[in-house]
Amino acid sequence: MDSRSKYLGLLALTLQQAAMPLLVRYTRHRASEEVFITTVNVFMMDLFKIFACTAFLIRSGSPSRFLKDLHHALWVDRIGFLKISVPAAIYVLQNNLFYIAGSHLEATTVYICYQMKMFTTAFLMRVMLGKVLSGRQWIALCILVAGVIDVQLVYAPPAESGPQSVAEQNPAIGFSAVFAMCFTSALAGVYMEKVLKSSEQSVCMQNIRISLFSLPIGAASMLFYDRETIMQDGFFRGWDFWVVVLTIFNSVGGLLIAVVIKYADNILKAYAQSMAIIGAAVGSWLLFDFVPNIQFMFGASLVMSSIVVYSLYPYRAPAVFDLKSMGQLPVDVVQIHPERLFFPDPRPPKN
Repeated sequence: MDSRSKYLGLLALTLQQAAMPLLVRYTRHRASEEVFITTVNVFMMDLFKIFACTAFLIRSGSPSRFLKDLHHALWVDRIGFLKISVPAAIYVLQNNLFYIAGSHLEATTVYICYQMKMFTTAFLMRVMLGKVLSGRQWIALCILVAGVIDVQLVYAPPAESGPQSVAEQNPAIGFSAVFAMCFTSALAGVYMEKVLKSSEQSVCMQNIRISLFSLPIGAASMLFYDRETIMQDGFFRGWDFWVVVLTIFNSVGGLLIAVVIKYADNILKAYAQSMAIIGAAVGSWLLFDFVPNIQFMFGASLVMSSIVVYSLYPYRAPAVFDLKSMGQLPVDVVQIHPERLFFPDPRPPKN
């Protein structure tokens, strides 16, 4: 079951991450009066996530068990519930930034530039958690930055024509949204690891907690930014089959990542991300007017290579021998050869 869950999770995560930027681009590539309202979509994503997680928990247990666990998660463990408010607010902001980036940039560009979140995550983990990276990992992050810069320099928005064309693209707004996504994604992830990783709540219950905080924030965003538009054009303006698919895909993305982390490892996750980049590039070439040139492919290859190198060469602390646990040790080893007490561990890392 673990092996099946691992490979199914990897396949689903690859498809989801490759399809998301394409779906955003396709559903937003419409006239301004026909495109869906982003704040409404973000609100519906949280609502769908609550229904999906609730259905899964009831199916895996029972309604009475679910109500008991929900009472414990929301009322008994009130401190843990309140701590969720920080990543919940960040996730709402990040979802809106994703739509802004998808409206102003080509799908593959959004996905590749978003991989810079590994650099911001490494920086925040070093500052907030004290995590040490290996030299090869820092080199991989530098390669990542070089690839992202190469993609940004070569990008040019596709030409639009006709009376039904969408609003003019602004690459500066798109790249700013992507880089803001990188920072917010890293902040939310590091915060979750620092404060909530030790929680006894299940992945689905944690997502219900986050969504319960995100719903009022999303509702406030709708009223503040799009109240007049909703009153005039309706709550579900521009919704069709593909917008529903987009909403579902974005809702289950966090659950898929949790499944991969639980049953697979970082190396396989890196390969899934690399394959998703290739899938997004092929999809943009087939569905839209994006034609990747040599410079763009070089930047994409740098990004994919950096992801793999970063996961293959984690930091390994040097092994330190405890003299007390070793029993009687010849004196000359300590006095003449102290370097023998400290050397890098040659054993491969454990899974």
